[in-house]
Amino acid sequence: MQNQSLSPSRILEGLLFLLFVVSPFYITSSIGGTGFDLPFNISVWFAATLVIGFMLWHVAGSNTITLPKNYIYLLMLPAGILLSAVIAGVVEPVTWLFRILYILAGVIFLFGLFQFKSLSVERVLFFIVLSGLLVSIYGIVQIHQWQSYTGSFLQSSKNLSPTTIFQQVNVTASYLATSILIAIYLLFTSSVNVKKTIQSILYITVVLSTYVVVSSGSRVGLLSLALGLIFLFIGLSQSIKKDKVKFSVVILMLLLSSWAGQAGLNKTTDKAYELVNAENSEARVVIYRAALGSIQSSPLVGHGIGSYKKEWLAHSPDWYEYYSTVDMPYTLEHPHNELLMWAIEGGVLAVIGILIALISTVWCIARFYGLTSLAYFSLLLPISMHTMLELPFYISSLHWFVWLFLIFVALKNIVVDKNNQLSRMAGLFIRGITLILGVVSLLFLLQTGIAQKDITDYVYGHSTDKPLQLALINPYFQGDARTMANRSVLYHAIKNGNHQKIIQMIDQLQLQLDADPDLKLFEDVINGFESIENKHKSCSVAEEALKNYPWNGGLKKYLLTCH
Repeated sequence: MQNQSLSPSRILEGLLFLLFVVSPFYITSSIGGTGFDLPFNISVWFAATLVIGFMLWHVAGSNTITLPKNYIYLLMLPAGILLSAVIAGVVEPVTWLFRILYILAGVIFLFGLFQFKSLSVERVLFFIVLSGLLVSIYGIVQIHQWQSYTGSFLQSSKNLSPTTIFQQVNVTASYLATSILIAIYLLFTSSVNVKKTIQSILYITVVLSTYVVVSSGSRVGLLSLALGLIFLFIGLSQSIKKDKVKFSVVILMLLLSSWAGQAGLNKTTDKAYELVNAENSEARVVIYRAALGSIQSSPLVGHGIGSYKKEWLAHSPDWYEYYSTVDMPYTLEHPHNELLMWAIEGGVLAVIGILIALISTVWCIARFYGLTSLAYFSLLLPISMHTMLELPFYISSLHWFVWLFLIFVALKNIVVDKNNQLSRMAGLFIRGITLILGVVSLLFLLQTGIAQKDITDYVYGHSTDKPLQLALINPYFQGDARTMANRSVLYHAIKNGNHQKIIQMIDQLQLQLDADPDLKLFEDVINGFESIENKHKSCSVAEEALKNYPWNGGLKKYLLTCH
């Protein structure tokens, strides 16, 4: 009993509990955004670092390595992306580095899971359901404005929409849709259903999560849940026939929860619909056509990781004449379709690698399971569909690891065993490197959490002795912190009439504009020239800005004062 409780698989299950259930609920103030701008992603990666480190430590001492049968095809995804990234070059070093590390960590996580044959898949799936239950409770608190009962622990959301830990409605909806499908899957396939407590939690998750998804007004959440349920019920048809009473109970719960969410929808989330619909069909047309223009200009290897923002600014103005009334975002960092994103930044090489991995996985699962494969596809559907419409992996690293685990669940029985060819010294070397890199990664994440708070305190005006000093030494936040610091110096100089300092800061900001033609930077330079009464220069900069942002009404209004 003692050996079983301390087995590698049991230890991994504990670490996965930390990853899926504990780490996402690091709730603290932030300025919003993607990646480490959202604090919960820092804690998720902290837990993921422990998981991946333990996996590598275990593999280094194993006699055999277990791989999915299509492992060569799966490796085409990182290979295609890495090859295109090397050939296309580095556009933004920090973005390039973290994107590559994101992908490589995901590959190690996925392949590492196959090495633990005693891992209880049912138990870990239940962890994800439990995580979804906690998210749904948070969503209900936000919908009904019950934050006052929780003190300052849970943050409120605008428009009474369930943004939860993810700070975005659609990301919440796709995660809860996944949790609902997993809960129903476990109800019909899991051996733990003899435990009434576990079964009750699964039912409660279905009820509460469905209510939040429907109340959210998220189209991607509702559509992916509906399609996922169809796939799931077809895939589990044999199990459903054996337990029609349970199936009837599940259907009744889904209907009642949907009705309850719909009944309060008009009062609680009217504006959530507006947010979902803000990017209307014409805006999508502009985004996709601009994306196609970028692809055509460098189809083979793309423009490099981190290049999309500049490519958007380079190609979107071409469509202004045809769609001048469209309310476009002032900046865009993703075309709201993951394949398009990689086609632009990684070209044909990256897309071919992704498609090979995708098609081979679908083929292996369908061939091995037959009709039952639809149940596995249903679990993957909400997050997969979301990647084709938005950018969930950039907002939530939790989605990334859940999605990878669900791929493992589908492929766990379609494997081959290979002898571990590592020598004893090689194994010790891997363990040593794992330990060093693990400690460095954890220390970096701790400092990143502190830097994130430094940025947030500065933006919200919270007093600190040395504002932005911690963020300025953090590789991830250094660029943003430097921009904020330069902007602060500029406006302080403008306030004090320090012309020499203003000119110095304008020169620095113009250098930044060459690398990042951000609208806010244009505004800073214009204000700088205005303050030293150089109208000719300010108008020249405004004209250049309007070429990049033809939809911007403020620039048009300002240029009227130039004549």
